[in-house]
Amino acid sequence: MSRPFKLVLVSHDAGLLEHWQRAFRPGHQIIAGRFKDLCQLNLTQDTLAWIDLSLPDIPAWSDEQWNRLVQGQKIRIVAASSNPKDSEAIKALDAGCAAYCHAFSDAATLIQVTQVVRAGHVWIGKTLMQRLVQSAGRVAALTHESAADWGGGLTPREREVAILAANGASNHHISLDCKISERTVKAHLSAVFDKLNLTDRLQLALRVHGIH
Repeated sequence: MSRPFKLVLVSHDAGLLEHWQRAFRPGHQIIAGRFKDLCQLNLTQDTLAWIDLSLPDIPAWSDEQWNRLVQGQKIRIVAASSNPKDSEAIKALDAGCAAYCHAFSDAATLIQVTQVVRAGHVWIGKTLMQRLVQSAGRVAALTHESAADWGGGLTPREREVAILAANGASNHHISLDCKISERTVKAHLSAVFDKLNLTDRLQLALRVHGIH
């Protein structure tokens, strides 16, 4: 997280650019008004690009420009939409983006997305994550696959919380089912992720349901 990086903000919307600039520290930003401008930058260091998907010259997700942009330079892309949809999020990730989120998310969320992406992870948002977790559970039910030893090293309570989370339950619903506070749920999940060397609920769902 401490290595130098460039932050490129790509939008033709002055209000959105101002919103992004307020969220991030000054002095590390390059402003571009078109997708074409981003593609023409000569990037010599790690770069995080926030791209406004309402740009007039934004290419289709199937366009080879996305692949060339990601493969040809040291860049990770956050696709930002003013009208986010799970279906578009999946297309964005398939195109090589490292994150997909609401363009006008609050400053704390914008910073969190940046931190997650810079750490080498993928950000997809809570609703899509929940859909993918639930899909993993349905796939496991159809294939009857299970990894019996997935929870080695976990306490009984940690296993209980992990199973609920792997089946799409929110922290709130887990707290009600287990009769514990949401803070305790978070602590258990943190311990589960640490012990199983996982980073998010989707990885947990795949591990619990034996989907590889």
